Amino acid sequence: MQNSEELKWALLIASMAMLAMAFCMIAFVMYYQKKRFEEEKKINDIEKNYNRLLLDTALNSEETERRRIAQDLHDDIGTMLSLTKLSLNQLSKLVASSGDEKEESIMKKSQSLVEETILHVRRITRDLVPTTLERFGLMEAIEEFIHKLEENNNLVIAFQSNTEEFPRQGQKLELTLYRIMQELVNNAIKHASCTKIDIVLEIDEEMIGLRVTDDGVGFDPEKIKESNLAGLGLLGIESRLAIVNGTVQYEQPAKGGSSAIARIPVNPASGNKPEPLHPFRRERVNI
Repeated sequence: MQNSEELKWALLIASMAMLAMAFCMIAFVMYYQKKRFEEEKKINDIEKNYNRLLLDTALNSEETERRRIAQDLHDDIGTMLSLTKLSLNQLSKLVASSGDEKEESIMKKSQSLVEETILHVRRITRDLVPTTLERFGLMEAIEEFIHKLEENNNLVIAFQSNTEEFPRQGQKLELTLYRIMQELVNNAIKHASCTKIDIVLEIDEEMIGLRVTDDGVGFDPEKIKESNLAGLGLLGIESRLAIVNGTVQYEQPAKGGSSAIARIPVNPASGNKPEPLHPFRRERVNI
């Protein structure tokens, strides 16, 4: 009887020891998996931040190169064209005094070509470096961009914004939104065969939203990505948004066409008083 009781206690103790060992093994495995998950997450975060830094550096280099090219166009090519224009004006007076109608016609054509070239150089310079964006803000820059497009295209572009109610955002954020808007509108003009484009820029305390909608033929971005046909435009949009923790969503409205919605979280000001969105709005300058 005593031996039977001792055996039961021995079995109970052995069972409890085995349970304790099993519990310790499970706890160790769970702790190991947790540490491994944390390490993997840390590595993924480091890799994500590194890729974001690479993208940021690449886009900063691109903007710097744009600025350098624009400066060279303005200082070198622009100056040479202005001097050429002055020389042609002087020569035009001599040709006019000679009374030769053919030479005068050629001279006027040359002057017209030089004037047109100067306008093209100015347009390219403004496209490379949106000075209106830096001076007056995002809304003014978009309005200027639309005005230039409507002059040269049989196109109606509508623009709505509530940004006047909020302070200006950082330069990088405004430039990101401007470049995305520029790319989406240019894509619609080139590929959508549209006659109208709607641009909506909205901001609240937490998010900035940019929507570009056209009435063209539309497209399926997922099929384009799956078929490896995604161009630099779509990839560039996603790269710019990745740097500022933004997202983009493409939709196909029921009425046809396509719509792209970019959303970027607002970065709260670091204690400084925010500057007004349009500090020089009444003193608009034609650049």
